[in-house]
Order: sequence, then C-alpha cells, then structure tokens
Amino acid sequence: MTSSRQGDTEITDHRLFDYAKGSFKLSARVHVSHLVFETGFKRLMDQRRNIRRLERILRLQGCLRLMKENHVSVVVPQADWQHRVRPRAGNHIIPSLDVDLDYGLRALDHENLIAAARNTLAFNNQWWVVDVYVTEDEFGDRSTTSQGLQGGFLQSLRERFSNEHRPSDGLIYERINYYEGHLDGPEDRQAADSWWAALEAVAGSKKGQYLRLFFRNTSLTRQLNALLAIPGLWDGMQIGNLHKVSAMHCDEAISCYWEHIWNTFLALVGDRRPLLQLIDGVTVALIESRVPKVSEKDKKFLEKKMDEGVLFPSFPENDRQEIWSRLKEIEYPIPSLRTFFRDRLYLEVPQSVMKQLFHQPSHVDDKVTIDHGVFRLWDIDSMLDTEARKSRFRMHMLELWRFSFQYGFEMTDWKRLKLPSGSASRSSSSQQHSVHLPRGFRIPTHVDLSVLPAAFPSEIPCEYPEDESEEIAVKKRSGKPSIDTVEADRYALSAASLQERRTPTRVTSGFLRQSVFKAFFGYLMDHDPDSGQRVWPEHSQDSIPRTVEYDPSLYTQSVQTSNISDISPGSSFESAPFPTPSGIFPSQDTALLPNPCPFI
Repeated sequence: MTSSRQGDTEITDHRLFDYAKGSFKLSARVHVSHLVFETGFKRLMDQRRNIRRLERILRLQGCLRLMKENHVSVVVPQADWQHRVRPRAGNHIIPSLDVDLDYGLRALDHENLIAAARNTLAFNNQWWVVDVYVTEDEFGDRSTTSQGLQGGFLQSLRERFSNEHRPSDGLIYERINYYEGHLDGPEDRQAADSWWAALEAVAGSKKGQYLRLFFRNTSLTRQLNALLAIPGLWDGMQIGNLHKVSAMHCDEAISCYWEHIWNTFLALVGDRRPLLQLIDGVTVALIESRVPKVSEKDKKFLEKKMDEGVLFPSFPENDRQEIWSRLKEIEYPIPSLRTFFRDRLYLEVPQSVMKQLFHQPSHVDDKVTIDHGVFRLWDIDSMLDTEARKSRFRMHMLELWRFSFQYGFEMTDWKRLKLPSGSASRSSSSQQHSVHLPRGFRIPTHVDLSVLPAAFPSEIPCEYPEDESEEIAVKKRSGKPSIDTVEADRYALSAASLQERRTPTRVTSGFLRQSVFKAFFGYLMDHDPDSGQRVWPEHSQDSIPRTVEYDPSLYTQSVQTSNISDISPGSSFESAPFPTPSGIFPSQDTALLPNPCPFI
C-alpha cells in the first residue's frame, strides 16, 4: 500500500472514530421485540443456515449478552432521543431503555444472533444489550461533510463481520459491484476495497484473483449482475468457480442458462419486475430443482410450505396465491444459481469434446467462444440466403452439442458420479458398451467420419428409475449424472427422443438430462408458444442428418489449417451466426449498466 493511500485511510478512520465517540450514549438493556433490522439484499439472500448454527450454540452454552462483541448497535435520531427513547433511572450495572410501544430501534448488526436468541430465550427473559448511537437524522447521505461521516459510520456498523463468520460469496459479489459503481449506487473505492479484503481474508484463498479474471469478461459479468435483482438466488453464489465459468468459453450456453433462471422467476411474479427483489433465499432453496407439475410429491411439499407461510413470505397474501397458481404449473426443474454451478460440472463434459474441433488462439485477447470457433470450420453454402445459412448452422450446432452431451463421457476421460458404497447399478450392461478412448481424443476433421458410428454404443429405449412409482431425489437432480443412469441418459439425449413432445409423468433421469440440455442450449432451439418451452426444431430432420457422425461436410477445414484470428466478434454474420440467448440481456459492446437488472 502506498503512503498516500495509507494516509487517506488513517484520516477516514480517525474521523469515523471521533464521530462514533461523539454519537455514543450508553450501553443498555432492551426487550428484543423493539429491535428492527433492515430488509435488504443481505437479509433476503440469506437461507438462515447461520441462524440454525447459532441456535445450537446458544442451547449448548447459553446467551452471553453482556460481552461487548455481542452488543447490538442501534441508532436513534436526535429528535427521538429522550422523547420516544429514554434511559431508565436505576443502579443496575447495565441500565435499561424505556421505548415507546410503537417504536422500533434501528439495529445494524447481529441480526442472526438476535433471531437465534428469540427462539432460544425464555419468554420472560428476552432482553439484550444494545449500544445506543444518536445521529443527526434517520437517514444520512453524503451531501455534506457531517452527513457523509454519518453515512460512513452507519456503513461501518452495517457491514462489519466477525473473523469467525465471514460474509457469503453472494453478499461480497453484490457489495463489490455496488461500491464499484456497477449497480445503482455511487462509486466508493474505499468501501469496495474493504469488500475485496473480506473476499481474500481466508489464508491461501484465490477468490480475489478468480473474481478479477471473471470481471474481464464484461459480457458475462453484466449478465450475471442482472440476476442481482433476485436476492434469494445469491446464497448459491460460488466465487471460487467463476474463473472456470469464463474459461469454458461457452458464453452462449451459460447466458442461456442464466436467462432461463431470470425468465422462471419473472414469470412467477407475473412479469412484475419490482417484485423480484422480494424473493428470499429460503424460498429459492425450497423450490429449486422441484417440478411441481410433473411430480405430485413436489407439488404437495410446496403446497404445504405455502400454507405454512414459508414460501414467498415477503409478499402480500393475494400475491402469494397468484404465485402459487403459476408455481404449480412449472414442468421443468426450477433453476437457481446453485443448480447452475452444479450443472456447469456436467457442461464441462460436452465442452471437452467441442473444444477439440478447432484451434483456440493462445493469446487471451484472441480467444473466442466454442460456437464462434466451430463456425470457422463450417462450409457455408453460398447458394443460401443469410437467414437460411443462420438456420442451417444453428441446426448443425444443436446437433453437435447434443451428440457431445450424449457420448461425452465415452469420448473424454470425465467420469460419472459413483454410487454410494454398497449400491448396485441397474445399468451394469453399460460397462460392456463403453468406449474407452485415449486422453485427448479428437473427432477427426480430415478423414471419413463414417468410421465412428460402429464404435459408439447403441441407443436402447429405457428409463431410470424403472419403477413407475419412483423418482430421482431432489438433491440429485442437478450436476453430473451417476453411473447407474448411462443407458437412460444416452437414450434421452438421442435426437429421436428429444424430438418427442410428450408430457412427462415423473422426474426421471432422462427427463433431467433433457431439461439441463434445454437450459443450456435453448437459444439454438425453437420456442413453442403453447407451452412456452424450448423444443427440438420441427424442420431439423430435413436440414441435417440425424446423427452428426455421418456428415463429414460439417468439418471441411482441419484443425491445423483453421484461422481463428480472422474472426471479428460482434460485427457480422460470420461472427454471430446464431441468435444470442435472447434480446433480454444487454449487448456485448456496452458498458456495465448502472442498474443491476437491465430488463427493468
């Protein structure tokens, strides 16, 4: 750190210290019912796991309410001090506060601790110790020096965390973007640096480095930031994996999945975008991966949670009923950021196949997405008009990705999830048909590809679980599939199976494989106006062969002779031959928008 930077930090630190010292009045006892916490991104994204952890601790050791580090900081406007909030006379070690019955003390920290204490302390013993700070007004801003100090002081109280409980990745990501001016607030470099420091607080952590690498991809950053409009998603954030997201060069597929998340939750609130900010983390955790229209078990579970008031608790009751009417009609696994990071592991399998079809430039600034790279290998039919060429190429890309999903485990060294010890695989015959290709296998681009089909196992119509009364457990519905679903997955990802427009009756392995394929590659598929879902293009049978391995014309250029440097992304059909994951997300050549959700 430079001496000038340290000097600025010391000046700010000294001013805040003096302000806190002058504003502090006393430490006092108060009934916990008077403590009111802010409703914001931090609370809404929280899935309450820390509350349950603290409840266990308090039941074991009791509540240490007098310890200074457990005091709750509260702020009282000068106009209310000694009028609506008054210290009570007495000789107690810790005095008490008299608070008007209809008055709420604005508490700035320890919300989870107080929530745990409310559930742990006896009814007649629910008091806590607060540190009272009296401020000039209720809401400070930075329009004047004194108000700027007040705002900085309140921020320091609101955003402090103990070393034992660091803030979540989702909150850190949101705060860094906010203070760097990418959302709806002014840029605050010092505050942003504090959150970068929180990210790197754990010894040996490389999350700061990984996040900076991800931010270099401004298009993906902007699209991910759009989901900040839905706070409940962000407990599933994994900053430690963001560098892998951008390094896959599957921007189109990843953007499509994020748009799928956006569209799902926007539809739930009836396209009323301001209501997205009321969706909380507990709700998202309970509904993710469930398919209420397909699974009767899922529907009954969610209906019970709705009746208990657990789902969408921040919404008025009439809105909750409208949301339920839409929720129970969802016929695909409900996506979230948590399911995205799990499904990204599955996407790595076909990505490992597709990336070998072309030569990726070594310089980071010259790298292109896989779709753009493969396009350079495509033999453009000059007899077709532009729209026809786009449609033809889109069909080819869809078939390539489908084939890579279907046989990705056979063509790479990626492994499926192993069964728990003692479990038996129902698809034992799959081991007889597996193709063990050497590491680094490349689909040939300069030989007759018709030699490949004989090596691949056949598609056998089947499903898993076989028992019609069984379904895949909710926790196993995202991520890489297990070894006992090989044949069912292979058949589900066949072109013939994907073309069938049948209504599923239960959540099976095949249904899940098709769902995740559509979540990533819906931008290459047709939109069914009746169901609102992405479906296999009806005209694909006439435009491309049913199995990609029979069509050598798709690969007329060899990997060795392809020249990716000729691509000029975003400038022509050659660089953007297919529709982007929709017009919802902002274009790639614009700066980060000031609003976290560019669709509002």
